[in-house]
Amino acid sequence: MIRANDVHMMKRTLIPTLIFLMSVVGGLKGQLSFKNTTQYTQWDEFDRNIVESWTDLTYQKAQWLVGGRFEVNDPPDPFIFPRDTLVDEYELTYRFVQYRYKRLTARLGNFYTIFGRGLVLRTYEDRNLRVDNNIDGLKLNFTGRSFKLQAIGGKMRDKYNRRPNTVFGFDGEWNAFGDLTVGGSFLRQGESSTDLHNVYAGRLKYSYNRLDFYGEVVKPQWHNALSYYGAINAFFSEMAFTFEVKDYNQLSFRNDYETEYNAAPSLSREHSFALLNRHPHALNLNDEKGYQFEMTYFPATSTQITLNHSQTYSHSNKRIFNEYYGDIHHYFSDKLEGRLAAAYTYDFTTRTENLTPLTDLSYNMTPRDQIHINYQHQHTINTVNKSEYDSELLILEYSRSPYLTAGLVGEYTNQHQLNNIDLDRHTWLYGNITLNFLRNQQLSVLYGSRQEGFVCVGGICRYEPEFEGIEIKLTIRF
Repeated sequence: MIRANDVHMMKRTLIPTLIFLMSVVGGLKGQLSFKNTTQYTQWDEFDRNIVESWTDLTYQKAQWLVGGRFEVNDPPDPFIFPRDTLVDEYELTYRFVQYRYKRLTARLGNFYTIFGRGLVLRTYEDRNLRVDNNIDGLKLNFTGRSFKLQAIGGKMRDKYNRRPNTVFGFDGEWNAFGDLTVGGSFLRQGESSTDLHNVYAGRLKYSYNRLDFYGEVVKPQWHNALSYYGAINAFFSEMAFTFEVKDYNQLSFRNDYETEYNAAPSLSREHSFALLNRHPHALNLNDEKGYQFEMTYFPATSTQITLNHSQTYSHSNKRIFNEYYGDIHHYFSDKLEGRLAAAYTYDFTTRTENLTPLTDLSYNMTPRDQIHINYQHQHTINTVNKSEYDSELLILEYSRSPYLTAGLVGEYTNQHQLNNIDLDRHTWLYGNITLNFLRNQQLSVLYGSRQEGFVCVGGICRYEPEFEGIEIKLTIRF
């Protein structure tokens, strides 16, 4: 049950924001954008009630852009912020002012940016991962006829909103001729208690007909070895190929609180299916090398076949992660489409081998009504003690576009039977419903129990513990 004081907490996060918004909107003649996402979680097992809220407000007029974000953690979730005394319950975590003059854009305050493919610097926000490593400082961008320049300076945020060190960096690209572009990056950290100070990178991009090439080489000051990333994309009438290669050797560039400035491509496929993400690859910029290959084939307009293989080793040739994945996506008719997929993965972190077949069907009853069924099975082998177990996951979903999506998700494991493990739970079941209303507003409610697992994006992972209770998420935009 949601208690009255819990509802009161939710109101406290929204009402001050709305009052502030209404007080300023009358005097503005530019463009105002507002977005608030509030999530309420009642965690039955731990008798915990948490309210999280992010309120983003931006105002643009002519060449000026001003914005900010107010964040609420009431109280801070201990599974996300283990040292929760460092996190304020109510905090302005993001604010900036930006001015654009012809080819020059200057931004003072908080910003996100990336140099190349992220081997030197990548800052971003992902609320599912609880990552927000924005930089607070100054960013300058200049775009010429055949070149781009970027200069930054400031302090990067960690998950506790601490900013210990100042970094300075430059990034540039020059379109030398035709489809050939060369570029380079430099990043320096000052006031550091470690020996990590400077990192340099050079890159090259080239396109010819249906072939694209990208290559980047990085040299950190603190290590003699070079790190690199390369990618080739080829396109044909019925096929597309992608081949990527990596070698990351002592590349991790961290501040004094161990937060990384860089986040290079992980070269592992990102999946939208839950069991395929149960044993993911976590990126290690200090010691890994490998490759990824993917082919997409269209034998007919109604059929798509995808094959993917990735392999990651340490520099001592220890196998860290590898995956073989394939799927067939076919449109049987205008109303029915289906997918058959299977994957084999090995993950050194959990020391498991996993075989995961799945099937996915969608049937359009009307142009606006759809039924979706997804079944996933996973057989897991522990490579240390040779124990084995199976997991099953079933999703039943109905949607009426664009207003309603309702689903039921159930999961079962026989690990307690086969491995003689005393588990508190071996079945999980939850229902969820999402309502879209007033064009840009959304309300989502989840109730039941959910299996533990990893949430991963681009090799960056967050462990999410087993959950039982209710989650309510409200998103307001205008």
